[in-house]
Amino acid sequence: MKRILLVGAALLLGMAVVGCGSAKSPQPVVNEKGAAKVENPVSQRFILAGSGTNLPITEKLAEAYKKKTGTPVEVAKSIGSDGAVKAVGDGTLVLGLLSRPLTETEKSAGLRTLPYAKVGIVFAVHPSVPENNVTFEDILAIHRGEKTLWADNKRILVLIRGMHDSSNQILFGHIPGFAKEIQDSLEQKRWLVMYHDIDMATALRTKEGSFGHTDTTEIKVRGGIKALAVNGIEPTADNMRTGKYPLVKELTFVYKGELSPQSKAFIDFVRSSAGEAIIRDNGGAAMP
Repeated sequence: MKRILLVGAALLLGMAVVGCGSAKSPQPVVNEKGAAKVENPVSQRFILAGSGTNLPITEKLAEAYKKKTGTPVEVAKSIGSDGAVKAVGDGTLVLGLLSRPLTETEKSAGLRTLPYAKVGIVFAVHPSVPENNVTFEDILAIHRGEKTLWADNKRILVLIRGMHDSSNQILFGHIPGFAKEIQDSLEQKRWLVMYHDIDMATALRTKEGSFGHTDTTEIKVRGGIKALAVNGIEPTADNMRTGKYPLVKELTFVYKGELSPQSKAFIDFVRSSAGEAIIRDNGGAAMP
């Protein structure tokens, strides 16, 4: 199973690279163990890949970095946090994108992380929904199927993520009873399951009455989704930074061993005042 996941993550990264830009792309090759890898990725192109949560704000940082330095940084389509860990671990990728902590096993394998932004996890709806706020009680009632209509009497379309989704892991720690409702919903096949960040965001933009969770940067950068306050608290950068809005996810870079020169230069920009301003302007909170 691990071998299958490794091949899948590397192939996804390879396909994403092929679709970027007009320069010759590094091609996936198969080594003697059958694992697909990108040949000489550092010497040819500087590519970032990983969690879908990281992509909107990292794309903005990459655009600004190229404008300032002339050095292109390509942000590939999502391969997930697990995909980033595997790609960095086997040398396919020098700098990955994570939206979850490393496990002890991953740390012992020599992987390291550097945080660069906080984003708010938001309960969100299609723009046509009249509500502007939900309480924890509302959230649980909606997932139990007890609250089925919005204020305009239109049906609520509930969208959920899996038990191991990184945002759900944070929400479980803040909303008593939420883990049970998600588990029950999955076992009973009660609601539509969105397996990727982009699937959830697309559904919230296009399906009337939809309700699910996404993040502040997805909404700010790409638009078309309405964020709800939770218990009357808005998911603003100030509220995230002070802890007033507690539903927050930390975005990190993951690498192995020492940072490559390319990675260090990009991270220095991200942590500069210019990088911090980009993070704030696009729905995140810069790390101290």
